[in-house]
Amino acid sequence: LFRGIRLVQCPTTFLNAHDAAASSQKQAINHCGYKNIVGLYHTPSMALVDTSFYSTLGATELKAGLGELSKNAALFGGVHYELIQRTTMMKGWRLSGEELLDATLVGLGAKDMLLKKDPREKHLALLFEYGHTIGHALELTNGVSTSHGEGVAVGMLAASFIANKMGIMSDTDRSDHDAIVVALDPEIFFPDRDIIDEVLEKVCHDNKRGYISERDGFCPFILCKRIGEMHAPNEFYLEYVPVELVREAIIYVVTRMSKIAPKAVASIADDTIEVPKRPRRVSSPETVTDIILSNFQSCK
Repeated sequence: LFRGIRLVQCPTTFLNAHDAAASSQKQAINHCGYKNIVGLYHTPSMALVDTSFYSTLGATELKAGLGELSKNAALFGGVHYELIQRTTMMKGWRLSGEELLDATLVGLGAKDMLLKKDPREKHLALLFEYGHTIGHALELTNGVSTSHGEGVAVGMLAASFIANKMGIMSDTDRSDHDAIVVALDPEIFFPDRDIIDEVLEKVCHDNKRGYISERDGFCPFILCKRIGEMHAPNEFYLEYVPVELVREAIIYVVTRMSKIAPKAVASIADDTIEVPKRPRRVSSPETVTDIILSNFQSCK
């Protein structure tokens, strides 16, 4: 990838702005039905985040970005949970321009907090994979339609189901955790056929395998104990989950989300957000800023 060419990231979606382009070194593509399986680590020379692009986005794209921020709320609590409490948990996905700007900065802060210590996402930053194991599998299953962030949110419901069944998360903590997802109201549409085995097969080939030793009949999962506290059985935060329990979790979320009646897709005109009149370019206050400043002259 890139053959040594300098890379400048200019994200045009809310999700990419706070979750990938301006923070992550991972540059990868999906292949053979699996997520982010081919690629490399390549630090951008510059990352430009212009919030005026948000005015072109509809509900699906905004929910995609809010899905990853909802995951951060469960992971870290604190300001990340407070962001969700005052936005989606109060008003749904329709955030103002200033709220989206604030959310972008909070999201960048979450990524930089861990990527400074683990830039290649090999141990501590694996936490960002929370909700992704079943979320990715659903997203890549033929006939399933959802955005990445909404798929992750649905994956969070599966993760809390597993954690609760394994005695890692209490009923009360699970209720608080799942309220984050319910507030987002993620949309996911399933084909008119049984997809459980296909989703399970993709989970069993998830890209988090290999960090801990393989165990027959088990899949590695990132799990949460409660909002702001992750289950930490080892340095990789990966727990062995029985395949049959994974199957139960997939059945649970597919059944639960299938009961939610599909909503009519609103027009782009109805779903767009008004942003501040003067577009503002933002970057993370730490790592990303350092990259931009140190490389700016060479990019002229």
